[in-house]
Amino acid sequence: MDNRYEAYAFADPLFYDTPRRWGAHEEFAAVSRPLPAGWERGELEIWSVVRPVDVQLPQQGWKIHVSSCTEDAEEVLEQVYAYCLREHLTFKFLRGLPILQVQNSKYAQRGSSGKFCTLYPADEAELERCLDGLGSLLAGRRGPYILSDLRWGEGPLYLRYGGFAELYCRNEAGERVLALAGPDGRLEPDVRGAGFSVPAWAPVPACLAPAIAERAAQRDSGLPYTVERVLHFSNAGGVYLASRADGSRLVLKEARPYAGLDQRGVDAVTRLRNEHDTLVRLAGVPGVPEQYGLLTAWEHEFLAEEYVEGQSLSDWLATRYPLIHPDSDAEAVAEYTREALAVVDRLELALAAIHARGVVFGDLHPRNLIIRPDGDICFIDFELASTEDKFLRPALGAAGFAAPPGYTGQQVDRYGLAAVRLWLFMPLAQLPALHPGKAGELADAIERRFPVPAGYTDEIRRLLGSSPSDGRTPRPELGRGQAEANALLTAQPADWPRIRDALAAGIAAMATPDRTDRLFPGDVAQFTHGGLGLAHGAAGVLYALRSTGAEVDPAHVRWLLDAVRTRPTTPGLYHGGHGVAYVLDLLGEHEAALALLDRLGRAADDGRGPGLGNGASGIALTLLHFAAATGEQRLLDEALALARSAADALEKSGRTDPRGKAGLLAGTSGAALALVRLYEHTGERTLLDQAETLLELDLDRCTSMPDGTLQVADGRRVLPYVETGSAGIGLVLGDLLAHRPDSPLARHEQPIRRAGEPEFIIQPGLFNGRAGLLGYLALTRQRAAEPAAAAALLESQRRLLALHQVSYQGHPAFPGDQLLRFSADLATGSAGVLLALGTALAGTPFLPWTGGPGAPAPTAATPG
Repeated sequence: MDNRYEAYAFADPLFYDTPRRWGAHEEFAAVSRPLPAGWERGELEIWSVVRPVDVQLPQQGWKIHVSSCTEDAEEVLEQVYAYCLREHLTFKFLRGLPILQVQNSKYAQRGSSGKFCTLYPADEAELERCLDGLGSLLAGRRGPYILSDLRWGEGPLYLRYGGFAELYCRNEAGERVLALAGPDGRLEPDVRGAGFSVPAWAPVPACLAPAIAERAAQRDSGLPYTVERVLHFSNAGGVYLASRADGSRLVLKEARPYAGLDQRGVDAVTRLRNEHDTLVRLAGVPGVPEQYGLLTAWEHEFLAEEYVEGQSLSDWLATRYPLIHPDSDAEAVAEYTREALAVVDRLELALAAIHARGVVFGDLHPRNLIIRPDGDICFIDFELASTEDKFLRPALGAAGFAAPPGYTGQQVDRYGLAAVRLWLFMPLAQLPALHPGKAGELADAIERRFPVPAGYTDEIRRLLGSSPSDGRTPRPELGRGQAEANALLTAQPADWPRIRDALAAGIAAMATPDRTDRLFPGDVAQFTHGGLGLAHGAAGVLYALRSTGAEVDPAHVRWLLDAVRTRPTTPGLYHGGHGVAYVLDLLGEHEAALALLDRLGRAADDGRGPGLGNGASGIALTLLHFAAATGEQRLLDEALALARSAADALEKSGRTDPRGKAGLLAGTSGAALALVRLYEHTGERTLLDQAETLLELDLDRCTSMPDGTLQVADGRRVLPYVETGSAGIGLVLGDLLAHRPDSPLARHEQPIRRAGEPEFIIQPGLFNGRAGLLGYLALTRQRAAEPAAAAALLESQRRLLALHQVSYQGHPAFPGDQLLRFSADLATGSAGVLLALGTALAGTPFLPWTGGPGAPAPTAATPG
């Protein structure tokens, strides 16, 4: 689970959305309070900004953060608000209590958590005056420690040197991030991590020097153990592997006061003490770790407990699940079934022993279960446990495993156990949480594919499925037409026009033309990159509709045109304005496209990287498109210069950069794609030579697996996907081989194709899911070793998309990344599925500029 998604799942039960919308009904009175003359108010997403109109702030400096607990946040805000008005200080504050709670929640970003108000002193004198005045005013107030900052005294004030104005640059990964200006004026990332640091060149006011020196001298943890390594970090604190003086190991679980809040506002310290009391009660129960006591170091509390040897159930499944490999045979499936059933049996026995002591575990999911080397099950993380006689419903929980309202006591654990039963054979436990009707479908799939005993899925159907008595009756816009949508996706032969129109209708039903920030719901990246772009915004959805021949609503095109005229747009193909300009041109909005292209060309170069996603390679392809459409040699020359510069930079870093990413959007393959397309336009063979070199660099970041696949190595994982995996490399490899069939890189094509064949893929999306693999397999099917088998594989992958389908308003629809909410966008949602199915079933275009010189591609009618 990617913890970034939690904050965007509060506001709406169906779509990812900004926390601001979740908290809109509980905003502080200060948000709308009339201001005195000479003051103005602004908005910055979840922040309200208040500033005196006659004060000119520097671009950067020492800013003051105020931390607060939720209980007295409004009182703190009133004091800060009055002080800043009186002292003529620019400041901002979180707009409401729900947002403050999200910012301090267990899985909030550790570097920014705790920040409630921010003050911007104009100079050192004002900084010192503010620290003294506000420090006295707020003395005794409590709040979470802000990990990125320097604490001032014992109160809730913290400081860091950072930007006052929004300056941007590109970090080493090519991502657009907030920036500081160094002494020479060059921009560098304004790093906001979970530790305090000061740029070496930043001025340090005399009043801060003692506090900085004191912090630097604080090296002793105060713990009676030696910490060996971090096992896990969250905003609640860390979990550490530690050792005693005799070398024996234990686990230390840390809790930060007032941080790591659950949905009731309970902090990590309270939950840690509850965990300690629960472990004391369960002492001696098999499957429960031994506790060694609570201790305090500095301001944090720690629970010392037994280090459990073994691997989490999540890791156990990842190393054994047969359907993630191509050609899983019946013997492998049967052997896995026997092992998984044994795990369920041991799990039920261990859970029964916990229940026998009158305890409800409350947080049953695969990461909280350890399989010891001897096969026994051990439960970890008892912070949400409670006794049956004083049962308190957990206010946290893992998506897909947490029981919905209506379940109490041991039934909460029985629900989690049923979700584990489902997950062990079909790791899509999040889908019944999105719509309970999926439980029966997935149970049917388990029974068709695995030799489970009769009755195995009964608990899945009973507890995870919907019933009128448990308060989980599906919302009317969900599930209607579910069977019809599945039948449409799985029918043989496929009825492509009906599939296309049904998916397009589902996308249209999700549209929100009344909103200005986005037209279609999508991934949480919308709230970083904006709602306009190709990957996650309106342009990508309209591209998919147009490319597949689906109906495009003129009102949606007008929405995009209006947004382009009124909202700032940064350069970039998939995450910026160049992709928007390209799509506008395809839609016939040529003048608007060229105007946007011109505006982007005049934008300052903020050090954008060389990649396809938001860097020079993607911009080069966009310029090539407009050069061909308009006949302007200037655009072609600029495209060539950008592509060559990007390629040179990537080739220079080459194998010496261990942080280099692989894949189509961020790796060297995207630059290779730009070179191949420019070669086709110019005939310059040196472009093709360099493209081959760049592809080899990305292929060197792949690893050959025992199952015959070639996948990108990403730490402990291997990735077959389009955005970050081998399929994206394979797309460009296929384009290269269309011109150089005898390239030595051709030997990698079949192992990459094989990586796209597994029966089970956890996400349905285009960039990192089944749809992308389907599109890749379709584009390369003519080069498959056995064409008949390749055609059968495409049919199988197309039908398997129904596993993820949850209908919306009677139309087929798909969840986005993490499977928690619906998405319509190109990268993660229904638009990407539509695009891939069009490529597979009708030969319509895939991602822009992929598919080889003979493949169909969207064209524009811009006159030359």
